[in-house]
Amino acid sequence: MKLLGRMARAALLCLAMAAPLAAPAKEPPLAAAQVRAALLRSADWQLANPRRIETTDWIIAPMYDGLLHAAFTTGEPRFAQAVLGFGNQSGWSPRWRYYHADDHAVGHAWLDIYQLDPTRKERLAPLQKTFDYVLAHPVTEALDFRNKSPKTPGISFTDRWTWCDALYMGPPTLVRLYRATGDKKYLDFLDREFRYTYDTLYDHDEHLFWRDGTYIGKTAPNGRKQFWSRGNGWVYAGLGLLLQELPADHPTRPFYVKLFLEMTDAVVAAQQPDGLWRPSMLDAKHIPGGEQSGSAFFTYGLAWGINHGLLSKKKYWPAVERGWRGQMSTVKPDGFVGFVQPVGEAPDKFNETSTQLYGTGAFLLAGSEILRALGGATKTAPEKILAAAQAAFDADRTPRAYARLVPERKDDLAWENDRVAFRIYGPALRASIEDSGIDAWFKKVDYPVIDKWYRDDIHNKVSYHKDHGEGYDAYGVGDTRGVGGLGLWRDGTLVAADTYRHADVVWTKPEVAEFVVAYDYPELDGRTIREKRTVRLKLGEQLNDIEARFTVDGKPVAGLEVAVGLVAQGKSAQFDLQPNDGRMSVWETIDGKGLGVGAVFAAGEVRQMKRTNLAGKAHDGKAKSAEHALAILRTDADGRVRYRAGFGWSGAGKIADRAAWDAYLADPARAPAPMEATK
Repeated sequence: MKLLGRMARAALLCLAMAAPLAAPAKEPPLAAAQVRAALLRSADWQLANPRRIETTDWIIAPMYDGLLHAAFTTGEPRFAQAVLGFGNQSGWSPRWRYYHADDHAVGHAWLDIYQLDPTRKERLAPLQKTFDYVLAHPVTEALDFRNKSPKTPGISFTDRWTWCDALYMGPPTLVRLYRATGDKKYLDFLDREFRYTYDTLYDHDEHLFWRDGTYIGKTAPNGRKQFWSRGNGWVYAGLGLLLQELPADHPTRPFYVKLFLEMTDAVVAAQQPDGLWRPSMLDAKHIPGGEQSGSAFFTYGLAWGINHGLLSKKKYWPAVERGWRGQMSTVKPDGFVGFVQPVGEAPDKFNETSTQLYGTGAFLLAGSEILRALGGATKTAPEKILAAAQAAFDADRTPRAYARLVPERKDDLAWENDRVAFRIYGPALRASIEDSGIDAWFKKVDYPVIDKWYRDDIHNKVSYHKDHGEGYDAYGVGDTRGVGGLGLWRDGTLVAADTYRHADVVWTKPEVAEFVVAYDYPELDGRTIREKRTVRLKLGEQLNDIEARFTVDGKPVAGLEVAVGLVAQGKSAQFDLQPNDGRMSVWETIDGKGLGVGAVFAAGEVRQMKRTNLAGKAHDGKAKSAEHALAILRTDADGRVRYRAGFGWSGAGKIADRAAWDAYLADPARAPAPMEATK
């Protein structure tokens, strides 16, 4: 009996020891309702929590892709409406560097929207203009990150697709440009440039891409080749976005399909038991923990391949399920997407609070494809979802601060809030008299009017220079400083910059509009002088908050004298200059209503104020002078000046008369903080 007892205890002990080694309980199948709910939470969370970034930056582009895919799979128009808003603010333009692939990435979303509603030609024109220029002036030099000084004058080593992530940025835009126009030249360019990158960076043994030329041959701590999961994730997801639009009979399609299939097995082999991929794909211990964005891009690509018949569902769906479960471990209950490696170019550290917009975008892409695979996608056609989004966008009269690029009106940049509206002039007006002055638009209503006024003026021939009930543009700028424009003050003469060189609208909450604009000044003794200006307009304010930073040959310059100006519209204008109090204003009457323009400065920062005539030209080319109030300032150690400038119009019912305007400007709440507070 004792022997039997000992045998029984030994058997129980063996069972206990073996229990941890037993296969884990099988996970239940993915449920479409849970995937859909996760998409909604993360998309809504991200839209409610803007990150201060330019609306055409590569970092935000995957979020646009993810939002559109989420809209068209869940049937929720609000996500497409958000992308419509971003596109409108961006002028449906790529960013301003013609050749850089990062600046082409937003083209995916802009052209996906255009193809669903080709009546909106303004959504095609800016991208077509950019690529037509690139194709007419191609870069043919063999560029590489290992040589950062190309032989071709004016060319950067990033002016071709010399890093692997560029294969997500550029090719999907070019194939959509072909779809939108039918012009084969875009595919020819795509094939040529893609093959160049493939020949340089693709490792035929591992079936993965080196990040760029400087990484070729580098090894991870375990001695294996170092391949970056996020970089390869961008490539793999980009192939899906490319193949989705590439014609079935295009002669190079087999090349892209073969590449996708080769990468697939390498990708699946690198997936870890938790469903995620490590930053260093072939060395899981190099940077511990699963990185969200690369993992999400891989999961999207696998699910996309299954949905489009390129991958066997039986073979690859388990990897998709593991990938999604791993993704859900990186997302907080409120939808916050964490464990995203920060912007970089190689495997790096991250944690649960690390987040980026491309991480959220990749999560939405992956979830949308999985929802399709599970049969949970809406049956509503994308065209109908977009139409509902467009109707909601057009009908939205919520008071907000708002800025947008307007390439369809000669590259204007316009902005507004619930009280006032402004604009500045862009490169298309370089040959005209307009330069860097600030225009004022008079508003009677608290809801946005910029879009409507431009649309009516351009398409319906209803001029915004006449009041049709909401206000109008009665303010003349030309080559004057307008409402708070500035320039260099050199030997008692104002030297103005021409129209802006490039501009970026910044993603903000509706309480503030913000943009960054760059100006070039005439050279001085062969030295390049530039200004980078940040403008913010808050809801409920009459004044812009303006910070201008000046550089000479790329370096901040201290002690540079600059002048801020306010132009009078007529000879009866009343000037008020208060240099000791840091404010100046001009009050006059236009069309029977009072107009006050003004600027305020931090105490002690104004060196001089004066009333003076500045020489200029009229549109007919004849000489013309304009009377200005000027404030002379000097840049601080960082090359900056800061001030506030704007206007009050009695027709809006907020500023009744000159006394009210003076009181508004004199309120201590109007004065900007001293420059030291902004460092």
